[in-house]
Parts: sequence; structure tokens; C-alpha cells
Amino acid sequence: MARQGPSKREAIVAAAKDLLWERGYEATSPRDVLDRSGAGQGSLYHHFPGKREVAAAALGEMADEERAVVDGLFDPARPPLTRVRAYLTRERQALRGCRLARLANEAAIEEPALRAPVAGYVGHIEGCLRASLEEAQRAGHLPVALDPALLAATLLSVVEGGYVLARVHWDEVAMRRAIDGALQILDALTAGG
Repeated sequence: MARQGPSKREAIVAAAKDLLWERGYEATSPRDVLDRSGAGQGSLYHHFPGKREVAAAALGEMADEERAVVDGLFDPARPPLTRVRAYLTRERQALRGCRLARLANEAAIEEPALRAPVAGYVGHIEGCLRASLEEAQRAGHLPVALDPALLAATLLSVVEGGYVLARVHWDEVAMRRAIDGALQILDALTAGG
């Protein structure tokens, strides 16, 4: 038996995921989602009460997809600093911005249902960075005086800020420079270890 295409709900959420990354929440209308998904208005409101709920479902799926990528980068079989470097140097579409955290620049981030998947994703990355840095510190590869939680927050900020720099200057090199600076700091910290 041949597999049917995605359900109307799946098509609606997939369209919302694309549009949220392309345009953001505020610039995406329910009509845009319907047009992109090929679903009728009745399908949208059959599955979701409104735009916020569609966006929350889309952001939840996006967070799960991105978390799986992050988990692959932070594979515990790899040395801890290799994991951190893999996260910093992963392939990114800098000019499009972070799939989830770009919502932070919109008023919609004040909505708990929309903020939760974004905050959960960003918190997951920070936790992976912190755990890897703590492991590296226990192994003697980072200075004892270093606070791994603070360094994790800094490295995450460099990546997310790198997206901002790339978009502001409309130049992917701006993000690459920020990442290179973070790698230089990490190399300096590990030079003695």
C-alpha cells in the first residue's frame, strides 16, 4: 500500500515552520500558512484555534529537530572540547538567522506558548556546552578557576550574536569572525592544559 502524503495538519505545521524561519511570527499570517500548505481555512481551524497555536506547534517541532542536531554534535563518545568546537563550527545559514531564537526580536516572545520551545532549545544548548566544559575541566583541560557555566553562556551568546551580526551587515563573514574569536578564546584557555 502506497504511503499517502502528509496530513493536512502536518502540511500546515510544515508550512508554518518554513514561514517562521523565513519571515518570523509577526510577518506570517494564517493566510500565508494556508497558501503555503495548500490546506483550506477549515483545515487550519479544525486542527488549531488560531495562529498562536499553529506557531507553537511549529516551534515545538523545530525545537525537537534542532535539539536532535545538537545532541549529535555533543555525542558523549567524543572528547568534550571536540563537542564544543563541533557546536561552534557547525554549518549554519547565518543570513537566515537561528531557526528558533530569531523569534526573540519579536513581541511574540512575550507569549509563554511561543517562548517555551525557544527557551527550551536555547537552554538545552547551554546545558550541553556547560556539561562538556565541566567534563573538560575535570580532565584538566581547562583552568580550575574558570566557571564552565559562564563560559557556556558566553559561547552560546557568541553564536546567537553572530547571527545578529551576519544579518545586520548582511554578510556571513561577520558570524564567522565571531565564531573564530570564540575558538581563539577556547584555544587560549586550553593551551596550558
